[in-house]
Amino acid sequence: MIHVMLGLGAALVVVLFLTLLKMHILISLPLGIIAGIGLFIYLGRRVQGELEKIFNRAGELLKKQQFDPAIAIMKEGYRFSRWQFLVKGSIDGQIGVIQYLRKKNEEAEPLLRSAAMNHYIAKSMLGILQWKRGEKAEARKTFELAMKSGKKESLVYAVYAYVLMEMRERDKAIEVLGRGLTFCKGDDRLQSNLTLIQNNKPMKMKVYGEQWYQFLLERPMLRQEPPPYARVSKRGIRG
Repeated sequence: MIHVMLGLGAALVVVLFLTLLKMHILISLPLGIIAGIGLFIYLGRRVQGELEKIFNRAGELLKKQQFDPAIAIMKEGYRFSRWQFLVKGSIDGQIGVIQYLRKKNEEAEPLLRSAAMNHYIAKSMLGILQWKRGEKAEARKTFELAMKSGKKESLVYAVYAYVLMEMRERDKAIEVLGRGLTFCKGDDRLQSNLTLIQNNKPMKMKVYGEQWYQFLLERPMLRQEPPPYARVSKRGIRG
């Protein structure tokens, strides 16, 4: 947020300065905009670099399953939230996923809810919690958001279809997998599960490996290191 104001301020200063030098507005304005955007990108990359350092430190603790100290380190990144958009949502999502994996659902849910919209894993986990609580309509809305942000991610369609099958909504599950195949063309995992459902057979989610077991819908696999989603998302911290 502060970065946006600094970028706008830089653009205005450049435009005014060049105007004082009698430069035509059609030249000074584009140059001012370029200067503002350049400063915004530079500052954003600095914040991103600092966040990556924080998450790398947290990652070392996650490998040792020292969850609370790792979360404490991640929270250090909140200080950048007033400087850049989406920082808080990105960190909330990462912590929410960890708490979900620890089965601390009461602590996880508000974090998953406030997670950045592009964190489709966090949103999918939120949808699962809502479904388990019997809030089917809310779960559907949440999964729609997850599919929108992760529209090229095969996993999100498969997880939603699995939940829909548990809801006994077979036709909707078929529609979701079909939608996934339009964005993930040729994905054998989606296609095989679609064929299974069409033939009234249960889905086989193990084809997604650890990505699937993180949702705790089937017996989870033991892991000794944090999965990829426990690392900072660069896309999520860019303003």
